[in-house]
Amino acid sequence: MAAAKKSSKKKKKKKSRRFRVSKFRPLGKYFLIILLFVGQAFLAYTVVSKNYEKTYSFIHNFGSEEVGMHTLEKLIVNPAETNGQRYLLVEITLELVNKDDIKLVQQNSSKIRHDLIEFLSSRDVDQLGGLKEKEELRVELVKIINNAIGVRSVRNLYYTKYVMQ
Repeated sequence: MAAAKKSSKKKKKKKSRRFRVSKFRPLGKYFLIILLFVGQAFLAYTVVSKNYEKTYSFIHNFGSEEVGMHTLEKLIVNPAETNGQRYLLVEITLELVNKDDIKLVQQNSSKIRHDLIEFLSSRDVDQLGGLKEKEELRVELVKIINNAIGVRSVRNLYYTKYVMQ
C-alpha cells in the first residue's frame, strides 16, 4: 500500500509539472502588446515629425483661401409623373474652390442649366421631397455641375430656395 501511495504521489508531481503554467507567460503577452503599441507610437511620431512641414504645406496649398461664391438663376421644373400639376422651384448657390472658377461656371451656365433641368425633371415627387432625398440630390447636383464644367470646382452647394408646389 505504501508503494502504491508513493507511485501515485510521483504521478501527481509529474502531472503538476507538465501542466503547470509559467508565472511570466501571461505577463509576457501584455509586455509584448505594450511594446508593440509603444513601437508604433514612436514610428508614427518620427514619420510625422520628419514630414510635417511638407504635409502641412501640401494640405494648405491644395485649396486656395479665396473661395468663390456664385448663385445660379432660378430653375423651375415639373417633376416626373405629375402631368404638369406640380412644379419645383430651386435656386442654388455654389461654393467654388477659388474665385477664378466663377468665370468657368458663367461660361458654361447654359450647359449647367440644361443638365440640371434634365436631371430634376426626371425625378418624381418622392425623390424630391424628403430631407434625406434633398441631401442625396445635393450630392448629385454637385457631380452634374462638375461634369458640365469639366473641373472639380464645386466645393459645396447650397439651396437658397427650394419650393415644391
